[in-house]
Amino acid sequence: MPDRTPGPKTERRIVGRAREVLDGDALVTPTLSADLDRLFDAHRPQLLALAKRIVKDQARAEELVQEALMTAYTKLPTYEGGARFKTWIYGITRNLCLNAVRKRSEVLSDDGVLEAGSAELDVLTALQREEREAFIAEATADLEPEEQEAIYLRYVECLPQDQITDILELSGSGARGLLQRCRRKLRRRLVEKLAEMGHGESFVRGE
Repeated sequence: MPDRTPGPKTERRIVGRAREVLDGDALVTPTLSADLDRLFDAHRPQLLALAKRIVKDQARAEELVQEALMTAYTKLPTYEGGARFKTWIYGITRNLCLNAVRKRSEVLSDDGVLEAGSAELDVLTALQREEREAFIAEATADLEPEEQEAIYLRYVECLPQDQITDILELSGSGARGLLQRCRRKLRRRLVEKLAEMGHGESFVRGE
């Protein structure tokens, strides 16, 4: 089967045509749409490899690559061609992945569950999604079902508290109050589980 990967000149031609169309009112023709699909598909395997190295999770990497390709499509009119298209789209993917990893860490540290900058936080942040989900589920197995669900949505899905309030249909102080009530128990259980994994002594914030 012949190599269908566009060369540099073909890339510039496809991107140039796409910029003109997307920057105006013209419709994307089936031919241009097919060329863009071919262009993006040519880079997808390497983008996926990059995403997996950063987020260490196959499913999340695939989600982020898809998001990166959609972002690249919408930003094509701003691409000036100073760098190779590959370099440009790699930058978009890398930034999305780094932000995703950073968000994992920030949710736990911003909520005061784990100490920012600790080795233990790095361990939990680096876990693959499935490992992270299983770890937190095991650490919170004896909590109330509503507490478990709130913790999952906050520290696995990394959802904002107002969205968790809506999903769980909470009243009063909502997810903020619920998470605050069970945070002490969550910290204690995470300390115990991470200690069992051999990751040191207590690293939670002082009460």
